[in-house]
Amino acid sequence: MSPQPNTLLRIPLPLRQIAFWSAWCVATLVMLLPTSSLPSVNIWDKAEHAMTFAGLMFLAWLAYQHRYSLTVLAALLIGYGVATECLQHFIPSRSFSVLDMVADSIGVLFMLFVLRLRNKS
Repeated sequence: MSPQPNTLLRIPLPLRQIAFWSAWCVATLVMLLPTSSLPSVNIWDKAEHAMTFAGLMFLAWLAYQHRYSLTVLAALLIGYGVATECLQHFIPSRSFSVLDMVADSIGVLFMLFVLRLRNKS
């Protein structure tokens, strides 16, 4: 095991859960606000999605590995990505995008792969 995850797991569980839910709330807000309300970021849109969901997967693992398997956490986050894309269909200046769902899923699956590699070592 690498020293970094062990150090992170020493953070009290309630703080890890607060970190996850804070990130989740910010991500949800950013994904559901009209684009005119958001600051401009000079990163490719699909990279933003993948990085956001990789980060959420990592935080979900830190907060809930004691309760859910990596597979369940990944499935829940992919479902969350699909749900937010469906909701965007009803928001002015937003649109439903299958490619955004793919980018979300790639971020989740990338972190799933990294965490499984970590568990094997």
